[in-house]
Amino acid sequence: MFRQLDLKNFKNFRDVTLKLGGLTVLVGTNAAGKSNLRDAFRFVHGMSHGFSLAEIIGGKWAEGSPQWKGIRGGTKEAAFCGNSDFTVSTSLSGLPADCWHSITVDVGTGKETPVVSKESLRADKTTMCYSTHLEGQVEQKGRNFRFVRLPRGGNNRKEGKKLQFSASQPILTQISELAFHQYLTAQAAAGTQNSESDATAYSRLSLANTALQSMVVQLSLKAMRFLDLVPDAMRLPSLPGQDNLGDRGENLSSVLLAICGDKTKKAAILEWVRQLTPLDVHDFDFVSDQTGKILVTLVESGGQRTSAYSASDGTLRFLAMIAALFGPKPAKFYFFEEIDNGIHPTRLHLLLQLIEQRVKDAGIQVVATTHSPQLLGFLSKESREFASVVYRLEGEKEGRICRIMDIPDAKKVLESQNLGRLHESGWLENAVAFMGTKGNKE
Repeated sequence: MFRQLDLKNFKNFRDVTLKLGGLTVLVGTNAAGKSNLRDAFRFVHGMSHGFSLAEIIGGKWAEGSPQWKGIRGGTKEAAFCGNSDFTVSTSLSGLPADCWHSITVDVGTGKETPVVSKESLRADKTTMCYSTHLEGQVEQKGRNFRFVRLPRGGNNRKEGKKLQFSASQPILTQISELAFHQYLTAQAAAGTQNSESDATAYSRLSLANTALQSMVVQLSLKAMRFLDLVPDAMRLPSLPGQDNLGDRGENLSSVLLAICGDKTKKAAILEWVRQLTPLDVHDFDFVSDQTGKILVTLVESGGQRTSAYSASDGTLRFLAMIAALFGPKPAKFYFFEEIDNGIHPTRLHLLLQLIEQRVKDAGIQVVATTHSPQLLGFLSKESREFASVVYRLEGEKEGRICRIMDIPDAKKVLESQNLGRLHESGWLENAVAFMGTKGNKE
């Protein structure tokens, strides 16, 4: 799980920290920076695919079709107020060891490719796995390559093995392959010798540990989804077996078919739909066309049938979120923008119950933006701990982040006031504005 995201000079954030829980809800006015946080998460997700920095930021095409959508604004708007670089740091838990990854990107001029300026991976923030800047012991020359140091003898203050990588791609995705390859080569060479020195043995172990940590972090960052659900895409028929929901909601019908193979899950979904809508739905039917593609149809107890073609946008969006969270191939991290979009305010508690249950039972992590006071009012006590306000002070360019529970007297106020009403009245924005610079970081 992500525990923390730190940004320096990224988009409209000069220096902020976002603490994350199972469900993290972000509120704030338009243009405060909520979508820029989505871009930050997409940046770390892009690193996991082995793309170059130019591809992560600008986009990647394969065989004439977009394979990866870049970061909004490109390199010119990636860094805060025209700065030459930005830093994105992530803290991850639940791995073989807690990990802290940090990368500083030099965005370059208009004719230069973006490159890694600094990058490091540590376990528990203190045990170094690799670093380009270990206490000044790694001398960097030129813009095209970066040298990293591995630990030696278990003492991070000593110089370890030195490796060279391309600066145009995050080192994380390069080092996992190279370090593991070197480890296997060294292991094969060691098998032909009677003995090896302690230094050689530790060097091999260091490479193996570095490869393992890097690969696990890379896989964790890859298990992320950013759904931008579009009604027209959710209404498209799909073939049985296409059980991975597309980012726009493609394959909705075939994913629901796969979920309905579990009678318990099917019954739960039907109950949620009955509570969400006035429809008395008691079954799903999956009608196939001449090509074998299927389309979900909601069947009411009186025989009334409503296909995905006719279902409301809100109903389809709700079904798509169910398909994402309960499908055969769920991700570990989801980012939903405007999670309340299309859901009636009086039914938002059902959506939250669904998400909070899935977060608890399956270890799935959800970050969601909202403008809905009603949704905030329905947050459980546990989810309120990680709800944050994203805001900008009047006359300033930088965005700031403050956990709602870090606002002075917030806990006391919430004992007698509903969080949704406080948001609706503008209390949250007024409180963080009164705090001034104290709301930027803990």
